[in-house]
Amino acid sequence: MGVVRVRSVGVPMQRLKRTRRAVAVLVVGVVAVLAASLAVVPAASAASHSGVLVVRGPGGSAYTAGHVVSLAGKEGTTMTYTFQVRNTGATLAQYRINIQDWTGAQAQLYDGTLLLKPLASSPDGYYTKAIPPGGNQTLTLKIPIPVGTVAYEHYSSVRLYGTDGYFIDEVYLVAEEPAVLTGGSPADLFLKNGSQLAVGGPGRSYQIVTAPTITGTAVATFTVTLQNSTAPSATIGFQLQNNGGCGQVVTVKDGTLDVTAAAVAGTYLSPPLAKLGKRNLTVTVKNLGVCNYIQLTASAKEPNGGFAQTSALEVNRAA
Repeated sequence: MGVVRVRSVGVPMQRLKRTRRAVAVLVVGVVAVLAASLAVVPAASAASHSGVLVVRGPGGSAYTAGHVVSLAGKEGTTMTYTFQVRNTGATLAQYRINIQDWTGAQAQLYDGTLLLKPLASSPDGYYTKAIPPGGNQTLTLKIPIPVGTVAYEHYSSVRLYGTDGYFIDEVYLVAEEPAVLTGGSPADLFLKNGSQLAVGGPGRSYQIVTAPTITGTAVATFTVTLQNSTAPSATIGFQLQNNGGCGQVVTVKDGTLDVTAAAVAGTYLSPPLAKLGKRNLTVTVKNLGVCNYIQLTASAKEPNGGFAQTSALEVNRAA
C-alpha cells in the first residue's frame, strides 16, 4: 500500500500542535498499559501455580483470603477495593488476571493510576509484574454504583491464573446498595456492621454485609433489625443459620439475653411490635480456626408464615 499524504489546508499551527500533543498522550497511555501487562510473559513450562488473591477488608482492615468482600454505597458513588496477588511459591512468578462483571457492574482495574481494565476484561487478561517469592503486587478495583437501575447488587469476580491458563484462585467484590429502611412488610430484616450502611429488607434478599477482617481472638459484631413496617401489631420470627465447621463461636443476644439456641433453631420470636416497631439483635462471631471465612444467613419470619427475607453476614479471617 502506498503512503497517504494529507495536507493541512487552513488549519492553524497552534491547533495542529494541540492535536499532536493529544495523540502523543494517547499513544503513551496505550503503550504504558501494554508494557505493564506484556513486559514479561513466562513460557507455559515456567508457569507457577502457587499464588493467592487477598483483599483488604472494610474500613481499611487487614487483608483476607476470604471469598467475598462487600461494601455498601448509595447510587452514584464508587466502591473501592484493594487486593494483592501474592506469590506463595519458591521462584519468581507471573500470573494472569481476568475480571468478569455481573449484574451490570462496570468495574475498573488499576495499578496505581494506570487503568488496566481493557486488558483485564479481555480473554487474554492482564499479566502481572514478575513477583518474587513471598512478594506481591497491589491492585485496585473500583465498582461504580449506577443511578436508576433495577439491580441492587453489583459485583465482579477476580480470577487468578497461571500463565499457562491453570486456575489458581477467585474472589468476589460486591457493591451493595443500602436497604430502604421504611420497609414493606410485617417482618422486615435489616443487617449492618458498625457505621456501614444497612442492607436487606423487602425485595433485596441475599444481600451481604461484611465485617472488618478479624485477627486472632478479635470479634465481628453485627446488628440485626427486625421491623414491623405494615401491620398494626406483629411478632417476628428469626433464624440464623450457622454454616460451616470451622469451630467458630457465634452468639445472638436480644439485649442482654442470650437467644443463640433459639435463633439457630429458628424458634426465636420477638415480642409483639407495633407498626414501625423494631427489635435489634446483636450477633457476634469469633474464632474462625483455620477457615479463611464463614458466611451466616439470617432470615425473618412473618406472623403465621414462613421465613421470607434472607441476607448474609460475612466474616473473614486475616491472611
